[in-house]
Amino acid sequence: MLELKQITKSFPGIFEPVLNGISLRLAVGEFCVVIGANGSGKSTLLKIISGEYLADSGEITRQGAVCEVGQDVNKGTVSSLTLLENVALSQIRKEKPKFAFYNRFKQDIIKEIKKIGIGLEKLINQPISSLSGGQRQIIATLMAFNSGGQILALDEHTSALDPKMQIMLMEYSVKSIMEQNLTTLMITHKMDDAIKYGNRLIMLNKGKIVVDIKESEKSKLKTQDLLEMFHKYEDQVLLPGGTK
Repeated sequence: MLELKQITKSFPGIFEPVLNGISLRLAVGEFCVVIGANGSGKSTLLKIISGEYLADSGEITRQGAVCEVGQDVNKGTVSSLTLLENVALSQIRKEKPKFAFYNRFKQDIIKEIKKIGIGLEKLINQPISSLSGGQRQIIATLMAFNSGGQILALDEHTSALDPKMQIMLMEYSVKSIMEQNLTTLMITHKMDDAIKYGNRLIMLNKGKIVVDIKESEKSKLKTQDLLEMFHKYEDQVLLPGGTK
């Protein structure tokens, strides 16, 4: 469960609050998609939830640890370690530290990476710094799902990937969310993804939640419906698929 009550957040040099009285409650296992124009407060909201930022005021209640995957691939992985070492470290977050553990985790990690279906298991002993930005984003996502957290924050976690890889990672993500019953918030600029995934959808505008669509209504939405809602609040135009 995750609950926010009247969360506000401002930054020096910005006239208006980035978050302005946000209240939101997600039940265990609820999958909420977050949309809104650039500067509407989406990423700040997820950073408040993960603990990266502290709110200026308001209350937040988290039942379980939070795992976050963002757009910055350098923050999601440790460049000086191999792929194996990065994923193994994410797994031992839920265990007591041990001196030697890589071999014990290796086969399970390879099995998990194979589920994504793009051959990254062949690079298991490569330095993570030698991987592309998209490959690192995939590994950061896998690490989040293996870390034992109960709340998942995804900030455009497929942004560094080509269209085919985006679909593959989203399919892996949705399956993992359902299997682990994770309480999830996912930011996207893609209107078709916002409709296709999740059982709840919220739209932010100027630091406030202006649209909150529950599962029964969301299943009936079409891309054009969502675009019309978006245009009521924003001058910025988004096209189906997220093209700006």
